[in-house]
Amino acid sequence: MSLDSVARFALDHAGSLQCALFLLIFAGGWITEKVVLAQPTTEKLRHSAFNVAFLAVVTPVQLVTIALCVAVAEWNTAHHWGLVYLLPHANSLWIQLGVMFVVLDFLDYAYHRTAHRLPFLWRLHLVHHSDQAVDVSTTFREHPVETLVRVSFLTLAVFICGASLPVLILRQTVESVANISQHITFRLPPRTARWMGWLFVTPNLHHAHHHFQEPGTNCNYGDVFSIWDRIFGTFAPMPSDEIVFGVDTHMGAASRSFPDLLGLPQAARAVRRRYRARSIFPTSAPSEV
Repeated sequence: MSLDSVARFALDHAGSLQCALFLLIFAGGWITEKVVLAQPTTEKLRHSAFNVAFLAVVTPVQLVTIALCVAVAEWNTAHHWGLVYLLPHANSLWIQLGVMFVVLDFLDYAYHRTAHRLPFLWRLHLVHHSDQAVDVSTTFREHPVETLVRVSFLTLAVFICGASLPVLILRQTVESVANISQHITFRLPPRTARWMGWLFVTPNLHHAHHHFQEPGTNCNYGDVFSIWDRIFGTFAPMPSDEIVFGVDTHMGAASRSFPDLLGLPQAARAVRRRYRARSIFPTSAPSEV
């Protein structure tokens, strides 16, 4: 079988291959966590089922938005549209795959950092950060509205940059593998983590991002590469024994029901409004102070 036929097969069956790879890595990570860490089966199954339940509400949104993103990528190639075509040798493999992969990774960093800064996006992203037992199943824990916003941002980035379908497939595949590995309960040995952390986001770095308090929560925004955090001053390693998962303002989220957790963004908005009202009218509602 020639290289071209392999590439064609990968493109034609990209969705199936990605799902199979994702499930294989997830299952391997889950079993390894269970066996090596000797985690109680019932407790782990309950926690994983809670997070995996998000797939029921996220998958329909993901399928529709990704289909639109794929259509945009194919349109870019057909019409030679996007900033990439302003570069010399725009049709070369290194430009189409290499440069575009790095650019999309930077834009993911930019989106993630923005999601922590804008109140509306943070209330959605809060659902992901509210997990107080981060493991491979945390990868699935995303509010469907955040999925809509995130993939819409990706589609806009693909359109402006002119990214092709092959780079989109490569990007989504590597990102899926990276996201699962970053949420796994295990941390790399300090020396290995330090060397790998110069270029890639390791579990050690991403665990620090899930720390329940600032500045941990607002650091290590990188998706695949850690270089953006180093360049823009958001890189912050943290000893593993100091990391506590969750969000300090919502440490009771672990006891919420699934519907309550889906409503967490609205509840957080109501709390924010109440505290703002107290600060403006400190005597208006003394019974609530």
